[in-house]
Amino acid sequence: MTHSAISQHVAALKGSIPQQPAPAVERPRTWSFIDRRTGETVDYQCMEGCTLDHSHEIGRAIFREDVWCWFWDDSLKLPVVEGNEPEEFRVLSTVIKVEPWSGKVAERLPYAVIELLDEHYIDGLDPDGLETVINTLANRVEQMRATHRRLVEVREEYRTRPRKAVRSQADEALRRVRGEAV
Repeated sequence: MTHSAISQHVAALKGSIPQQPAPAVERPRTWSFIDRRTGETVDYQCMEGCTLDHSHEIGRAIFREDVWCWFWDDSLKLPVVEGNEPEEFRVLSTVIKVEPWSGKVAERLPYAVIELLDEHYIDGLDPDGLETVINTLANRVEQMRATHRRLVEVREEYRTRPRKAVRSQADEALRRVRGEAV
């Protein structure tokens, strides 16, 4: 891929290339571009469900490897504390992507990309790889559910335990230095 294509790819993953809503009709869009190397007109049919805006490619001279399709799911944002302030980060976004003229043969078939946390990706997942990630995350969610149950129990026990005056070790050391009764 050209440097331009890499920049477009990174920009696309960051979401800065405009997306268009999924087409109302079920069949994939068909459009043409001019192969920049050969000058030949190439007819192209988008991957089913493609949500990428191809208007910057249609009818223009571009490198074949600069053409790809994808379907980006709805983003989930969660507040993550970085420094002292929470900031909204996109988490667990998944893209189905295909790069029909990629130098990597595996990318010529649709594959998945997971954005774990803003700009941190697991790339090139075939169906088995995606299922492995899903199962790993599902196991983690079950562990989080167990931690949630434990937290509820521990908080209840802590909240209802009898209270007695608790002196910190620092308070007691200070009392000793002052000669007060400990």
